[in-house]
Amino acid sequence: MVMNGTNPAHRATAPNQRPVRQLLLVSLVVLGGVACGPGASDQDQTQAAHLTSSRAGELLSGSVTTSEPESPLAALTRTPRVMPTPEQLAIDSLGVDFGTDESPLRIIELFDYGCGYCRIFHQDTRTPLHEQYVDSGQLYWKSVPFVTGNWPASVPVSLAAECALEQGQSFFEAISDVIFERQSDWKAASEPETLADEFAQEVGLDMVRYRTCLEGDERLWRLQAHTRLAQDLGVDGTPTFFIVGVGPLTGALPLEAFQQVFDTVLVQVAAQQP
Repeated sequence: MVMNGTNPAHRATAPNQRPVRQLLLVSLVVLGGVACGPGASDQDQTQAAHLTSSRAGELLSGSVTTSEPESPLAALTRTPRVMPTPEQLAIDSLGVDFGTDESPLRIIELFDYGCGYCRIFHQDTRTPLHEQYVDSGQLYWKSVPFVTGNWPASVPVSLAAECALEQGQSFFEAISDVIFERQSDWKAASEPETLADEFAQEVGLDMVRYRTCLEGDERLWRLQAHTRLAQDLGVDGTPTFFIVGVGPLTGALPLEAFQQVFDTVLVQVAAQQP
């Protein structure tokens, strides 16, 4: 797994993977991890499951058929009105980046706003990890929201987050907080777009600019690209975290599990420095 394209891929030699992979397994068994899976319900945060991203691939290939022609999932089969350049489709240009590119540890987080375990991670674990590792310059974090296909309403709220990002990363973070906080509301709503509009107003977006972005499908290609990336990476649970040079972690693992893995990788990277 490599993050490269317009930015340098690695600032440090990849650590020896064997002991770290062993620690990954120990962390998963001892501390436990749960993830959203295919056909997950609104109670997905109470039971362990696995996700296959094959449906995501079907969405992008246009082979999904729905009984409701106006289903939000149909958006992922549309031809974007704004076509991306090859540089914009490079993995370094996708997602939302946090931290410095010089960090010795690099991670890609893939999640669906509709996943209960993704909400748990975002609300309970993400902030302390960012404070400890990202803010200190030890970890470069790329967040990639995509659509698994389990929750059609994830499409409009994900597009809302993309249009918020277009106005600045702080707006993306603010609207993501609201989307997770109000997850049960928009997942049950008959018109989730209306709630997404409320979220945009709540975080202080320029609403003319926001609605132009949304109605013009200006960021649709990014959501499509994120969903394709999840399929290409073989994502089998959400949230999934790819530690560059090491391997994946899947599920809303406890804070201690991430800390054990990150600290082990950082020690190994430091030991390899001249």
